[in-house]
Amino acid sequence: MRFFHVALVLAILLAAIPAHGGQPADSLPPKSRPSKEMVDSLRETRARLRFAPMWMPVPKFARDPKAAPNPAPSVAAYAIIWQPQWQEELGLSAEQKKSLMVINGEATAESKKQADEFQKLSPEEKKTQVKAWAGKSSPARRQLENTVHRQIEAILTPQQLKTINDNTFPEQVVGLLYDAKVRQEIHFTPDQEAQFRQVAKERLARFQEMSLNQAEKLWGMLTSEQQTAFREVVKHQGPTSAALSIAWELGFSSDNAVAGYPMLAETPVRKRLGLSTEQEKQLDAIVAEAAPRERARERQMLGEAPPESDLDRALWEEKAKKRVEAILAPEQLATLNEIDFRRRVVLAFGYPEKRKSADITEQQVADYEQLVKSAHKPMYEMDREMLGRAVEILTSAQKDKLHAIMNERFGW
Repeated sequence: MRFFHVALVLAILLAAIPAHGGQPADSLPPKSRPSKEMVDSLRETRARLRFAPMWMPVPKFARDPKAAPNPAPSVAAYAIIWQPQWQEELGLSAEQKKSLMVINGEATAESKKQADEFQKLSPEEKKTQVKAWAGKSSPARRQLENTVHRQIEAILTPQQLKTINDNTFPEQVVGLLYDAKVRQEIHFTPDQEAQFRQVAKERLARFQEMSLNQAEKLWGMLTSEQQTAFREVVKHQGPTSAALSIAWELGFSSDNAVAGYPMLAETPVRKRLGLSTEQEKQLDAIVAEAAPRERARERQMLGEAPPESDLDRALWEEKAKKRVEAILAPEQLATLNEIDFRRRVVLAFGYPEKRKSADITEQQVADYEQLVKSAHKPMYEMDREMLGRAVEILTSAQKDKLHAIMNERFGW
């Protein structure tokens, strides 16, 4: 579900940022407008992002693109148990690993059977069943999850189970707290919401600081000729790359965007520019103006308000962009553009064809992969620290209630 929301957010950003290319949603013909289900999902995603910047936990072990794929788990129960690195971390015996493979094989067969049976239904029957599930998995699916959950528990030792639960509980808590219904159910107070939002924003700022440092290190690995070549390469980044790049810097929220210069939304960039208190105040005023326009844009996308013309929107964005540029001193603006450019170089460096355009050597690729690998542990440790602070906001009763919600939602 988390990755589904990411896809939806990207769809929102691509529609909401016409300056980066793509066709605005309000210019689509009626038959191309999103379905009610999609509209509901977009509205839910928006609500989650307004609660706090999106929080996607950093996994303990980075995925190795050169490694063989893990056996695809057919169920969500104890998902990390299928990762070889976690199996080693937990000290699984050969017998435990063999038993897990059997469980996964049986679960895969049952999952396929359930999917095949569902596909045999008529469209009306499918719609009726999905409605009866009330936003949950099917009863058969939940029973399968429950069965696998218990089978895994029978194989692992109490200490192994504790290690897994200690790792996954904070991540699950954070994911659930983005759901307004869950917050209401556990009586999450406005003060707690403010505390959580502050933790999420601090985490985002620290994440951005690490990202900027990594971009600077990569830049230092390049020759002057390669640096020059990348200035041409990044000009051809498409709308998806531009939206994704912006999204990560804003925690997938466009409510706090500074027109034309999204990176100015977060503290690390502002510190690098040495903004004065008055400059920050002026930038925040522009952000405050943009937020209600973003909400109006959302209503337009959902067909709840007359659409703003592309020309009017472009004129406001251009005017706001010029106001931002007038607030910054020439040297600050130059520094900001250079920071943004180097971030785009990192994005381009991930594509082999773009590395080839800049004559990047195999050794440089290997050095960068090592840089990314060495940065993963500090990022993970920072994320765990912030997850811990988020969990500390909860009372004991709220934690117990969240445990119950997890059991009920996932059928465990």
